[in-house]
Amino acid sequence: MADKKKPVIIYGGSFDPPHKGHTALAAAALRQLAPEALYFVPGFHTPFKDLRPVPFRERAAMLKAALAAAGLAGRREIKISSFEAGLGRVVYTWETVAHFRRLHPGAPIYFLLGSDCLAGFRGWRRSGEILRKARLLAGLRPGYSLKKSGAVPFTALKGRFPQAASSDIRGELFLGAKPAQIFPGVLGLIKKKGLYLGRERALLKTLLTPARFAHSVETARLAVALAPAAGVPQQKAALAALLHDCARDLPPAAMARLARGPREAALRETAAKAPVLLHAWAGAALARSRFGVRDAEVLEAAALHATGAPGMGPLARLVYLCDLANQGRTFPAAGRVRALAREDLGAAFLAANYVKLVYAFSGDGWVHPLSVALWNSLQEKKKE
Repeated sequence: MADKKKPVIIYGGSFDPPHKGHTALAAAALRQLAPEALYFVPGFHTPFKDLRPVPFRERAAMLKAALAAAGLAGRREIKISSFEAGLGRVVYTWETVAHFRRLHPGAPIYFLLGSDCLAGFRGWRRSGEILRKARLLAGLRPGYSLKKSGAVPFTALKGRFPQAASSDIRGELFLGAKPAQIFPGVLGLIKKKGLYLGRERALLKTLLTPARFAHSVETARLAVALAPAAGVPQQKAALAALLHDCARDLPPAAMARLARGPREAALRETAAKAPVLLHAWAGAALARSRFGVRDAEVLEAAALHATGAPGMGPLARLVYLCDLANQGRTFPAAGRVRALAREDLGAAFLAANYVKLVYAFSGDGWVHPLSVALWNSLQEKKKE
C-alpha cells in the first residue's frame, strides 16, 4: 500500500504588508500538520479590497523578510506562490484551491485563515466548492470565537494568535508610523522602497516647513480614521490629506503660476482679494506634476480643501473637514467639529463650512464665492 500523502496548506491573502499575525498562523500550522508544503499565495487584487496592493515583487520580498525574522526562513515546506499575482486579475479562492489540488493530486488540502474570516465565509464565491476540495484551517484571534463560525466546518489550529488587521497596519504606515506588528526587517524594506506613501511623505518634507508637514500628517491621521464611515479607501484618504497643503509654503508668485482650474473667474478674484487661497489649486497642480497623481478625486480634494464648493465628492468633503478639525488644530471649534465627525459626518461637514465662513468674515470681510455657494447648497439640501 502506498504511503498516505502529507497535507498541503494554502495561505492566501494580500499580505499587504505581511505581519506577525501571518507568521504566527503559519508557524502553528507547520507544527500541527507537518505538511508537505505551505504555500503563501499573495493575491493580485482581492474582491474585498478597494485598491490594488503593493506589487507582488515587493510583497514577496517583505514576506521573505518576515519569514526570516520569525525563524521560518529556509524551511523546505514554505513556498511563496505567484499563481494569483501572475494571472493579473481578481482570483477567487475556489480557483486557487483547484490549482493546488491539480498540483498535488491525492494530497489533503487545507486553506489557512484567521477565525475572523469564518463568519463571512459563506459569502465567498463558490464556498461550497471550496469546502468540497479543501478543509478550512482556522486560528483563533482575539474577539472571535471558533464556535461562532456560521456552521462552517473547519479544523481548529491550536493556540491563540495576535490580532493584526492589515487595514489598521496600513493606516499607520501611511502616516509614517512603525507598527509593532511589523518586523524591523520588513519596515526596512518599506522605507527603502518608499512603500505605503513613503515616497510621497519624503518628497512632501522637502516642500513644507516642519509645522506644515506636521499639520498635513494630522489631517491624514483624521482622514484615515474617518475614511470607512465616509466610504473612501484609506489610502486615497491618506494621500489626498497628506498632499492637500503641498503648495502652501510656496511664494505667492509661484502659487499664482500653478493655480489653474475650471473656475478661472473665481481664481482671478481670489488672486486679487485673498491670494493665499491659491495654494489649494496650486497644490492640485503640484500633486499632479511633482507627485504623479492622476486620480481626479485626489486632485479635487486638494483643489477645494480651502474653499469648498457645491457638488464636492466624498473624498473632497473628507479632506475639507479634516483640514479644519484635525488634532493639531487647537481652537475650540475644531475639537467640537472633530467630535461631531465621529458621530455624523454630514453634520460635521456643515459645521466645518460654518466655522470657515465665520473665520473669513472675521478677517477683512471678503468670503470666497465658492464657500458661500457651498453654504447655500447645504442649506437648500436641509430644506429637502
